[in-house]
Amino acid sequence: MSTISKLNRLDYVVALMSCMIFLSFWLVIATFPNFYFVNPQDQIDPLRRAELIFSTIGWISISTICPMLLMIYSFGFHKVINIVPWSGIIWPLSLLISQVTSYIQTGYFYLEYLTNFPILIFTDLVLPILILFIWLDLRLKRPSTTPIVNYLA
Repeated sequence: MSTISKLNRLDYVVALMSCMIFLSFWLVIATFPNFYFVNPQDQIDPLRRAELIFSTIGWISISTICPMLLMIYSFGFHKVINIVPWSGIIWPLSLLISQVTSYIQTGYFYLEYLTNFPILIFTDLVLPILILFIWLDLRLKRPSTTPIVNYLA
């Protein structure tokens, strides 16, 4: 006898992707806590302080809020898909702003961290692009109403 799953195939894949995004980003955060956990109030320059606050909001958004939104989507609340790109773009945008400010102030981009720690290419470039691809795909498709059958039962 088979049972019917409440999740359709797309919802199941989105739930898995959200878990993988959450887990991978938080493993990187755990590996480099000094890079992510900074105190903006320690900065004398008010512009740098604002950038660090924006950056903190950004990494929390992409590491936690975005996967939570994708998980909520997979539970059937499909309207949250409209918020996903906003939660995924804050982090790379904060990095871009920080790099441009650095270049304006010092004449130098500080991008060597990407070659020194290549895993940060994943969090700073690959994951935001992946999130945007997922968002594009989900906003163009409505999940099938046909449930998948659980063959293990």
